[in-house]
Amino acid sequence: MNYLIDINHPAQVHYFRNIQVELGVRHKIIYTAKEVPIIRRLMAAYGIPFVSYGKKKDSIISKATKQFQYDWQCYKILKENDIDITLGSSASNVHAALFTKGISIATTDSDLSVLPMSRFFVYPFVDYLMTPDALAFQRHKKQICYPSYQELAYLHPNRFSPDPSVLPECGIKEGEKYFVLRFTAFKAHHDIGMHGLSRMQKRELIDLLSGHGKVFITSEVQDAGFERYALPIEPHKIHSLLYYATMLVCDSQTMTTEAALLGTPAFRCNTFAGKLTVIEEMEKRYGMAFSFLPRHFNWMMAKIKEVLHTPNIKNEWQQRREILLRDKIDVTAFWAWLLENAPASLEQTKQGKVDFDKFR
Repeated sequence: MNYLIDINHPAQVHYFRNIQVELGVRHKIIYTAKEVPIIRRLMAAYGIPFVSYGKKKDSIISKATKQFQYDWQCYKILKENDIDITLGSSASNVHAALFTKGISIATTDSDLSVLPMSRFFVYPFVDYLMTPDALAFQRHKKQICYPSYQELAYLHPNRFSPDPSVLPECGIKEGEKYFVLRFTAFKAHHDIGMHGLSRMQKRELIDLLSGHGKVFITSEVQDAGFERYALPIEPHKIHSLLYYATMLVCDSQTMTTEAALLGTPAFRCNTFAGKLTVIEEMEKRYGMAFSFLPRHFNWMMAKIKEVLHTPNIKNEWQQRREILLRDKIDVTAFWAWLLENAPASLEQTKQGKVDFDKFR
């Protein structure tokens, strides 16, 4: 079969890269992406070629105008390569597949309530909307669910082993405390009106945490004066650094989930707090993440101090991680089966007739 997988965000390089490993020998897989430097670096790091759609736009008007071009480019790729299935979170896959034989599968782990553009302009036209089962309550008529999180496509123990060599690369000794901070730019269409940490709040965080260990910052924004905290490693090594970290503090959804799944206490502060069911499940059911609104920054600081003074906190989080992993599947194994056995597998999943234990 022939597949097209679109990379719409740097994290999706990780989501979908192992599908190449599982299916690339037996099937044709074409990856597409917009021209984003970190996406290009990650794809190169994993040796995955991709077709570029060109540079992204930031404003909503320019995004909408450019979308017609992306759709046309995607349509030509689908036709020229006789694509059977498209997979990803972009509108292009879904729109272009309407005019070809391709089956479109849209993926998301966000509540539909925070995705107004996709809810009105993408999901009504998709063949299948694939989400973690934490979002099953939405009952979208085209929705198929699986018992896991997207990040377990690459962070499940079947797929990930931490590399301790990142520690000396960052000047860290074994057992030494250190903290990772992640700051995002909030430029996506679903980020309109949303925000994260202010510069003053970031400064307070650094002042607090630097008294307990080294601080490393990975950021989409340029904050003058924070340059000396920049990560000294390549982006594809970030997950090993997160695994050994004492704590993550950020205003990023994806990295919150990643840190928690790796057994690292994860703190998130942005205006999405309380609005994303997947992270709410990790917080309320498994106790692995903490979410705060920016106006409750002082509450977060108090909780950070509490965790900092809790003995054996990493051991406790690893135990919580084990409990979570018993409930969740290896997502790549499921996705590979789903794609290779479509369309029957898609209908089986939609009807709730899949034995997910075979993907654990």
